[in-house]
Amino acid sequence: MDKKRLVIYQINPRMFTPQGTLGAAKTLLAHVASAGANVAYLTAVCKEDDSTDRKFWSRRQKKSKLNNPKNPYRVSDYFSVDEEYGGNEQLKEFVSEAHKNGLYVMMDLVYFHCAPNAKIITDVPDGIERDDDGRPVTGRWSFPLLNFKSRALKDYLIENMRYYIAQYDVDGYRCDVGDGVPLDFWKEAVEEIRKLKPDVIMLDEGHTPEYVTGGVFDFNYYWPQLVQAKKPYARFIKDAHEKIEQAGTGDKGVYFVENHDTVTDEGRADVIFGTLVCDCFYVYLFTVNGTPMLYCGEEIADLNAHNMFANKDHNRGYGVDWSNALLPHGKRRFALIKKLAALRTGEAALAEGDFAWIPSDEDVLAYERQYKDEKITVYINFSEKRVSTEPKGDVLLSRGYKDGTLGKYDFAIFKK
Repeated sequence: MDKKRLVIYQINPRMFTPQGTLGAAKTLLAHVASAGANVAYLTAVCKEDDSTDRKFWSRRQKKSKLNNPKNPYRVSDYFSVDEEYGGNEQLKEFVSEAHKNGLYVMMDLVYFHCAPNAKIITDVPDGIERDDDGRPVTGRWSFPLLNFKSRALKDYLIENMRYYIAQYDVDGYRCDVGDGVPLDFWKEAVEEIRKLKPDVIMLDEGHTPEYVTGGVFDFNYYWPQLVQAKKPYARFIKDAHEKIEQAGTGDKGVYFVENHDTVTDEGRADVIFGTLVCDCFYVYLFTVNGTPMLYCGEEIADLNAHNMFANKDHNRGYGVDWSNALLPHGKRRFALIKKLAALRTGEAALAEGDFAWIPSDEDVLAYERQYKDEKITVYINFSEKRVSTEPKGDVLLSRGYKDGTLGKYDFAIFKK
């Protein structure tokens, strides 16, 4: 496994297919691989609490107005896949099919909090935090917080991480609210699971530098999210990127336009910005010194609304509209993503090269990636005006670059 050449594709089973099962998702893994991804990342699929007591519902869950008690991130049993997704056997079949298609599989771990009726509370009596009166202490999402002062809890969770690797051959984990879990726990846990799978992939949903600079996590999240970008977009991106570079974690960042949270909270990026602007975002994701992550449907410029609290029983038309794949904008996006993924995995300068900005107009992102004697230069025009650029070798990919000029929302990638 070359972790510098990973292209992650996030699958939210509820939104990925009308059935919402891992069995149904399995049938589309060849499509995921054909887009150029080599990692299939599953949002949380463990057994969910189905309590209708809204005291323990998150604000977002209530705000959705879907009346679905089952929140994927309110786990009731860490060792069981919810029947909504097809149960444990369908997970095993999903992983097997993914591997046949050349895809690694990452699962979501939700260890910051648990469901109020979680099995872990019975299995590990001191496994959650309690106040002086013995009542569960809840966090910002209204769920009981796990108690990492408990040795028994740590052992339980480490065994949970070992379980999905040993029994299902899972290749890694994305750790929900990873920064909210003590780093010393992650150090111990990752050391243990690397005995089973030395190259296990570890992604922290957080941005505390120590979590990735110390060799525990391979990656963390790039903040702020691109779906929150404000004009001038190039300046917004550059300012955010420079903060990450200053923290020394630029090459450790996972860069994305959308994920299951943003589509629920912000809406679809292609609707907010338009497909041309989003194309420019994707050029940045795949050529910057981090790891690109796609969210299901982005590769076909899916315009349909998504909501993480919707499923087949509580839905209002949410989910990937696969008809976008047959329309001009969807075909154009798929071709672009496929080419970008090929460049990302095939060009050493993009996978391993140093990163440096090139002075440019405030509406233009310009930077170089250099590895040994190979240099790739990227220009992205985030404006409707035409801008002049200096050719930097042979053109690897562009939308409409000609004679040193980029058109509106245009880009050019050069190799020298």
